[in-house]
Amino acid sequence: MIQPSDPVSRVMRRSTVHVRPASTLREIAETLVREEVGAAVVKGAEMVGIVSERDLVRALADGVDPDGDRAEDVMTFDVVSVRSDASIADVAHTMLDGGIRHLPVIDEAGPVGIVSIRDLFAAYVGE
Repeated sequence: MIQPSDPVSRVMRRSTVHVRPASTLREIAETLVREEVGAAVVKGAEMVGIVSERDLVRALADGVDPDGDRAEDVMTFDVVSVRSDASIADVAHTMLDGGIRHLPVIDEAGPVGIVSIRDLFAAYVGE
């Protein structure tokens, strides 16, 4: 059974979905659907941001062009991330306090995974 004190690495998705800063919003949406995830790390040589379903919905509601606007136009630049050894409880508090649903997990080399609020719920209910 997963405990709140366990490291987030026990529940995170071990791979991250990446898109380029120049990816169109349509390409990002297609990637999220194909990979069955709710967020993608925006990465050039390194992580520069994150685009979530919420970012896409907000942009579309504002009237952007899904084939013209790009990740760099709508992504979150100031990305909150956690280290892989952070406790599940600390990560849950970070997500709740920041209104964050998807959080990159990093180590010295950069992103090593991503954790979603769904991952945390599943860990707490034992799925």
